[in-house]
Amino acid sequence: MKVDLLIKNAQIVSARDTVAGCIAVKDGKIAAIADSPEGFEAARVIDAGGKPVLPGGIDVHVHFRDPGLTYKEDFSTGSMAAAAGGITTVYDMPNVQPPTLNVENFQIKKKIAEEKSYVNYGIYAYLVNNLDQIDALIEAGVCGFKWDLSTFDWELPEGYYLPDNNEAADIFKKIAAHDYVVTVHAEDMELVKNYTEHLKESGRDPKDFFSHVEARPDIVEVSALYRTFVLSEVSGCRVHITHLTSKRGLELIKEFQHKGTPVTSDVGPAWFTFCAEDYEKFGGGIRVIPAIRYEKDREALWNGLANGDIEVLATDHAPHSNDEKFNRSWWDTLPGTIGVQTSLPIMLDHVNKGEVTLNRVVECMAEKPAQIFNIFPRKGQIAVGADADLVVVDMDKEWTVTHEEMYSKTKYTPYDGFKLKGKPVMTIVMGEVVMEDGKIVGKPGVGRMVNPRKDW
Repeated sequence: MKVDLLIKNAQIVSARDTVAGCIAVKDGKIAAIADSPEGFEAARVIDAGGKPVLPGGIDVHVHFRDPGLTYKEDFSTGSMAAAAGGITTVYDMPNVQPPTLNVENFQIKKKIAEEKSYVNYGIYAYLVNNLDQIDALIEAGVCGFKWDLSTFDWELPEGYYLPDNNEAADIFKKIAAHDYVVTVHAEDMELVKNYTEHLKESGRDPKDFFSHVEARPDIVEVSALYRTFVLSEVSGCRVHITHLTSKRGLELIKEFQHKGTPVTSDVGPAWFTFCAEDYEKFGGGIRVIPAIRYEKDREALWNGLANGDIEVLATDHAPHSNDEKFNRSWWDTLPGTIGVQTSLPIMLDHVNKGEVTLNRVVECMAEKPAQIFNIFPRKGQIAVGADADLVVVDMDKEWTVTHEEMYSKTKYTPYDGFKLKGKPVMTIVMGEVVMEDGKIVGKPGVGRMVNPRKDW
């Protein structure tokens, strides 16, 4: 059998098992999985040397800032960071300039990603308040809709407002008819405003970043979750809670899942790695929204991800300039930090520590996001007929995270100095090697746009 690429001596990892074998790739797809390399004639042969080969990671929450905010990041640097971290598909958020809230703006962003991206990409639209736009955006190719409840009215992009419950119910019904997902940032901003103003009036030190978690306590998340679940039940629409942050929030999700509400969730490494006590050391470096909380929350989130109560790992990779992160008060520091390059290595380190299985890593970083966002079985697994998005990992490689190693325009990472064991050493996108031994060796444009229509 003539193929383009053959990976031999691999430990092929799925969400359920690990088997030794070879993976043959032709025309960007997995053409065969075999016990031995015999019978294949390949243009290129890669000897995995017994290393694990995983389905490429799928990060359903990134901010690559393109177009309009490219001093922070763009699709080139962001997707290189993804490839370096073993992530082969990213879902990019709509809060760019111009914002992704109509077909015209979607097409601008799509063209940029087509030209610049080293990995596959999905493009979110805002949960638009114009019902007539929804069908057109789905037809154009959006991957899903983002309901961002974290934004004050005066911060919303021109031409957009947050729908009230009556409007949202109709919008959810429209989206449900297509079996698309609404991804929700769950924060009650009226409460955030109240807490923030009281803290500022109390004379709290502008550089006391512990105030950030006090301004956004877990009740802020719980309030927004209740609202979301009511709308989901009224409409039948699937909802995905992104960057879950609290023990109470997780308990509430499990309660509503038990009732049959179609809800899933994700968490990022920042929320299960750090806790409120770390604000003193990192300051604005870990000011993210929703806020990093207390040790009980950190522990609950990690356990939830490891045992499957939280279905997905997603980073909320959100770069900002140094000025926006380190020269401002706690309430003016822009929220977010980078993470798409370090998420899989952090999980591999947890595997080496015996805290989670490699199969569960595949499940939460590849299979589950593909299933939830309806791009499975083409993405999220190693199987004949699936797209050849693969990552080879060296579980024995010991290394230290540094700012300098980050491909993001924003070099700052709160993981600088973390000593990890386990690292991606090769990333393959649609059958093309794009990263090898930490170096980007591919070309932009290899990735494809993904969406539930599967017409990529």
